Amino acid sequence: QMKIWADNCPENFLHKYLLVAAEMAQFSGEELKAMELYDQAIASAQENQFIQNEALANELAAKFWLRKGKEEFAQLYIEKAYYCYQLWGAKHKLEDLEEKYSQLLSQLSTVRTIKNQPITTTYQANKNYSVNLLDFAAVMKASQAISEEIVLDKLLEKLMTILLENTGARSGFLILETNNKLLIEAEASVDGTIATLQSRPLQLVKPNEQILLLSSAIINYVMRTKESLVLDDAMHQGNFTNQPYIQKYQVKSVLCAPLLNQGKLSGIVYLENNLTKGAFTPERLELLKLLSGEAAIAIDNARLYHNLEQKVAERTQELSDTLNELKTTQNELIQSEKMAALGQLVAGIAHEINTPLGAIRAAIGNTDKALQASLSQLPQLLPLLNPQQQTHCFNFLQLAANNQTSLSTREKRQIKRTVTKQLESHNITNAKQLAHLIVEAGLHHNVASQISLLQTPHGNQIVQIAYDIARLYSNSQNINNAVERASKIVFALKSYARYDHSGEKHSVHITDGIETVLELYHNYLKKGVEVVRNYQDIPKILCYADELVQVWTNLIHNAIQAMDGKGKIEIEVSQKNQNIVVEITDSGTGIPPEIQDKIFQPFFTTKPAGEGSGLGLEIVKKIVDKHQGKINFISVPGKTTFTVTIPIEL
Repeated sequence: QMKIWADNCPENFLHKYLLVAAEMAQFSGEELKAMELYDQAIASAQENQFIQNEALANELAAKFWLRKGKEEFAQLYIEKAYYCYQLWGAKHKLEDLEEKYSQLLSQLSTVRTIKNQPITTTYQANKNYSVNLLDFAAVMKASQAISEEIVLDKLLEKLMTILLENTGARSGFLILETNNKLLIEAEASVDGTIATLQSRPLQLVKPNEQILLLSSAIINYVMRTKESLVLDDAMHQGNFTNQPYIQKYQVKSVLCAPLLNQGKLSGIVYLENNLTKGAFTPERLELLKLLSGEAAIAIDNARLYHNLEQKVAERTQELSDTLNELKTTQNELIQSEKMAALGQLVAGIAHEINTPLGAIRAAIGNTDKALQASLSQLPQLLPLLNPQQQTHCFNFLQLAANNQTSLSTREKRQIKRTVTKQLESHNITNAKQLAHLIVEAGLHHNVASQISLLQTPHGNQIVQIAYDIARLYSNSQNINNAVERASKIVFALKSYARYDHSGEKHSVHITDGIETVLELYHNYLKKGVEVVRNYQDIPKILCYADELVQVWTNLIHNAIQAMDGKGKIEIEVSQKNQNIVVEITDSGTGIPPEIQDKIFQPFFTTKPAGEGSGLGLEIVKKIVDKHQGKINFISVPGKTTFTVTIPIEL
């Protein structure tokens, strides 16, 4: 209803509506909104000459600031309320204010005489005073904004913005004392540029040049006297006219004021206006003085908070460094265990590599012989054949070069007998020897189509060349297989020995790490251990892959030892919900019940002194824990199963 009245007749009702809205805002905790509404209500009441409501609005605003603990602001409003009630002639209300707010009104000379004087002053006589008091509203809001900021760089930026907006300065500096040195920690200009926390000295010194940023003499004066200094025309008036900075930049208006907190200097504000003389009026200086106390407290609090943040950051860094050292030590311990296990594997790995190397050497020797034989005979043979026979010969040799037949010894014997009979039926001499070469070269499928060629006087020589070419292919395959075998062993060895210093997770298939370990243990496993793999189709996981390889190494190595090198290892990898589950089961003797609760303890081992560190399973558990996983086991005589569960998404 009041809103409707205010809209229809703002002259009579707007200030009342604004005052009610201000009270509702402060009850709702909307403090900034309440501040605005109180000031608007006061201004509206003043404009329409409702002095009694102007007094009430000021009184309520004073109560608002008292609740916030801002006595200096409350004092401004209560003094204004007092004068308005005085102008209205409300003597009993004045007595009420004097009783309730005696401390805030103690500086008013009017209070000491009001009881003995008639109240005859008119409202118009006090109007200018009210206008001046209203100038403090912006400062009150600025003080509120400053007091709420605790981050130092943001506070300095906000403070410089407020100073330039409310003092008429075109540029300004905020100087703070750090380690007994005065440093510029904030600077701003009316073009909107603001820089904070640069810790710049008052004068920049370059080779053969001294850059003056402000008048250090003025700064030193204010620091020493702890009093504000205003120069209306610094070039021609005051004690600083001969200062190099003043002369060089022809400075006009200067305002330099200390920021004091309980008498202690917190900082110095230095403001300039080089366009206007007398820019910093007494009123603006008073506003700055009013604001300076709040600014000094805010700066001290923010610097304390900033220092605490730095100390916390330093302490956090120390803790981080300690944690990194612990991680490094653990990684080195894991790597040490890997190298110890690798030492036990060296003999078997050497044998595994020597076997394919021997195969390569033998294949190279056979290749050399076959190549020499075929190359020496072929040029002599071709001129002895007619064009049709040459075509059949090249087709025959081409079949030998592409031979990929793999037969068992028994199958070869049976086929050789069949081919021998086939050749003998066509009266081909030396049929048994030719059948042997034909079957070994893998040409037995095409004998019928080549009978005419084999019946020529050069048939034996053609078959021999085809056999040599087939041997070239066979030896090439042997070399390739041996190289792949050696490459797999070397890759497994490198994968196992690798130490990832980055400390980063990698996306891998868990089965790749398991296969790396099985490859390294191949020489041990082939002597009497059957490995049964049951791998489901599982997704990759993000993990510390090298460390998980150590887990599989320890578990597989322990399984081989538990079976004394003979038995069966079953490895099952599956996905259950959002986890990858690896189960490694051996057919060994089992873990005795009396030690089952100790096997993950550091330095516990059942091996003789000098044969084990007792850290294997303890490290395994740490690695699994690092992956936020779980490891457990079930062991009975003749069967032990270790189960490792790793989350897919860490």
